[in-house]
Amino acid sequence: MDDETREMLHETATSIFAEGPPDLWEVLQSVGIDKALVPESKGGVGVSWAIACELLGIAGKHAAPVPMAEAMIGHWLLDIAGVEGAKLPTIAFSPPLEPVRLSRSGNEWHVDGALVRVPWGSSCTHVAFMSEGPAAQLIVVARDSSGVSIKAGQNLAGEPRDDMTLESVAPLAVVPVPFESNSLLAISAVMRSALMAGAIERALELTVDYANMRVQFGRPIGKFQAVQQNIAVLATQAAAARAATEAGSEAIDDWILGVEESLMRSVAVASAKIRTGEAAGEAAAISHQVFGAIGFTEEHELHRFTKRLWSWRDEYGSEAVWADVLGESILCNESEKTLWRTLAPTRSSLDIGATR
Repeated sequence: MDDETREMLHETATSIFAEGPPDLWEVLQSVGIDKALVPESKGGVGVSWAIACELLGIAGKHAAPVPMAEAMIGHWLLDIAGVEGAKLPTIAFSPPLEPVRLSRSGNEWHVDGALVRVPWGSSCTHVAFMSEGPAAQLIVVARDSSGVSIKAGQNLAGEPRDDMTLESVAPLAVVPVPFESNSLLAISAVMRSALMAGAIERALELTVDYANMRVQFGRPIGKFQAVQQNIAVLATQAAAARAATEAGSEAIDDWILGVEESLMRSVAVASAKIRTGEAAGEAAAISHQVFGAIGFTEEHELHRFTKRLWSWRDEYGSEAVWADVLGESILCNESEKTLWRTLAPTRSSLDIGATR
């Protein structure tokens, strides 16, 4: 995709989110943003994962109450599974200790188990998830299938997170895939990081504007050194979150092309959720400290971003979860790359990575 097309997508998404139409999700669907990762030959836009994450950053910057990340991934998975005609697909995961059970009787598959905190589970048309085990299977279920029941829920930001119970449900597709089942978790974590990075940038903008406007002791509070230092820290957190997300999204593209062997052993992917999650905590704390009580009021928009940051940092793996993954992937590396070379690559390895 050329830079002109990329810029056009950015301008289109920014314009739609800034306008904030009542039927926001329908407008986004009408321009194909939900199918951004589906090839153009199949009715999608055909962008890279890096560009998809840039679009999610714009959504996060506007606190858009839409299932954009899940729909993007969902349409990508349904394309792999060969399922067509989905209006709103989403993705799901089963509890760690209670994976869904996939059974087969003749030519018929059946799925039993639970899917927890499914984003927009009540309003989706299809849900895609992975079976556990070495031979990963991609499973697609229609929400209105017999045997599907849903218990409504939500996260701190009020976004739907619904529990779904499956009782002998006949799936629309069961397809073997050539990647690890937890690759879906890694992809989802990076996409969530992209949303957080956008929300952090907006929190920074709001904080700077308020610090320059709010007068205390005869001058704007932004003139006080302590406030300036806090805002400087917030700015570095926003930059770090953006950089970590970009690296993680590029790692997904490398994985798709076969350059990256495993997403769960990718330093960039794990670091994206770790670093962005840390930045989210710092950003929420600093922005609310500068705003004081007004930032928590329903009338002010700051809480729309900080509540999402608090919610999103725990979804698809917290910093602690991904820190364990990162440490294990480095310390259990069976290749010739040592711990030091992973953390501090040589000049030759950097040059090779830059020319890919």
